Amino acid sequence: MFTERTQVLLSREQRERLERMATREGRSVGSVIREAVESYTAASPRSRAEAAAALIAMELPVGDWDEMKAEIVDGALAGLPDPGDTSG
Repeated sequence: MFTERTQVLLSREQRERLERMATREGRSVGSVIREAVESYTAASPRSRAEAAAALIAMELPVGDWDEMKAEIVDGALAGLPDPGDTSG
């Protein structure tokens, strides 16, 4: 149950967009606003540094950069015609 009331001033365009969204989704404007507030104020995802540290901590079996780069290039070029092949 909602017990707190807050007044917010919106532009006409903002209000119209909210009304269209609410109508399209079969909801109230208040419901759309509450969902937006929840989404905006919810716990933020991990920072990039935390995510990178978590990936590094996994100690996944990967080759060194030169090997990985060669695999990426080989995979990207797979199936492409050989530029030195003049038969086709």
